[in-house]
Amino acid sequence: MARFVAIRALTYVILAFLATSFAYLLAAALMNPQEVLYPPIATEPVPYQTAQMYLDVRNVNPDTPLMERYANWLGGLVRGDLGVTTGTNKSMVPVTTELANRIPISLRLVVLGTIIGTVAGVLLGMIAAVARDSIGDRLTTLLAFFILSLPTPVIILIVQQTNQGIMDVTGWGLPAINPINPLLTPGSWASIEYQIKALVMPTIVLSLSAAASYSRYMKVTTLDVLGSDYLRTARAKGLTRGQAMNRHGLRMALIPMGQYFAFAVGAAFTGSLFVELMFNWQGVGRFAVSAIGMADVNGTAGVVLYTAVLTLLSATFADILQGALDPRIR
Repeated sequence: MARFVAIRALTYVILAFLATSFAYLLAAALMNPQEVLYPPIATEPVPYQTAQMYLDVRNVNPDTPLMERYANWLGGLVRGDLGVTTGTNKSMVPVTTELANRIPISLRLVVLGTIIGTVAGVLLGMIAAVARDSIGDRLTTLLAFFILSLPTPVIILIVQQTNQGIMDVTGWGLPAINPINPLLTPGSWASIEYQIKALVMPTIVLSLSAAASYSRYMKVTTLDVLGSDYLRTARAKGLTRGQAMNRHGLRMALIPMGQYFAFAVGAAFTGSLFVELMFNWQGVGRFAVSAIGMADVNGTAGVVLYTAVLTLLSATFADILQGALDPRIR
C-alpha cells in the first residue's frame, strides 16, 4: 500500500507542477499588467525607463521573452518565492505573504464544508439506497436535485434570507457578512464567538452542495453493492438489508467514493469563491478574483498552485482511504 500511495503522490506532484506552470505561462502571455500599471489613457505619460523598471522588478515586462520570465518565476518557485503582486497594486506585496494570510481563512470554509457535506451525503445516500422507493428516498432525491440545480449564489441568497427571516421573527440571527467584528477586541471571547457564528452560514452553503452531490453518488454505489452476490448470500443467511449493508457492503460502497473526494475538494474551493465574495471573507477565493481582475500574473499563478496543492493533498488522502478500504490494493 505504501508503494501505491507513494507512486500516486509523485504523480500528483508532477501534475500540480504542470498545472501551475501552464497557468503561469497562460497568464503571462494573455494578461497585460503594464496597461493596468500605466493605462494608455493616463493624462501624464510615465517615463519609459521608469515604466521598464516597474515591469522588470515584477518580472512582467512584455519586452522580456516569455520563457525567460518563466525561468525567473520557476527559479523563485524552487526557493519558495512566488514573486510579488502586480496590476494596480504597486506596493509589491509578496504573493507568498498574501497567500499565507488568506489560506487559513479559506481552509476554514473548505475543510469544514467538505467534511460536513461528505459525512451527511454518504449517510443520506446509503439510507436512500437501503430504503429505495420509500418516501424518505424520494424526498432526499428531490431535495438533492433541487440543490444541485441552483447556482451557488442563489443558495447563498436563500440561506441569507432565511437567516434574516428568523432574525425578524425572533430577534436572533447569525452575522450576514464580515467574519470579524471591528468593534470587538481581537482575541476576546466575544470576538471568537462572533467569528464562530459568522462561520455557520458559509459552511452551510458549502455543506449543502457537497451533501447533495455525495448523496447521489453514494446511492448509486450502494445500489450496485446491494445487487452483488455476496450481499444476497448474507441476506439469505437471515440478515436484513441494513444489517448486511453495515457488515459487508459499506466498505465496498465507500471505495469509489475515495476518488470522488479529491474532485469534491476542488469543487468546494470553486464554491468558496462565491461564498467569500458574498459573505465578505478575505480568503484565497476573493484574492483570486481580484488577481484576475487586475492582471496579477504572479498572484494568479499562486492561486493555481494553492488549488493544485489542495487537490494533491485531498487526492493523496483519497488514495490512502481507498487502500485502507480495498484489500486488493494492500
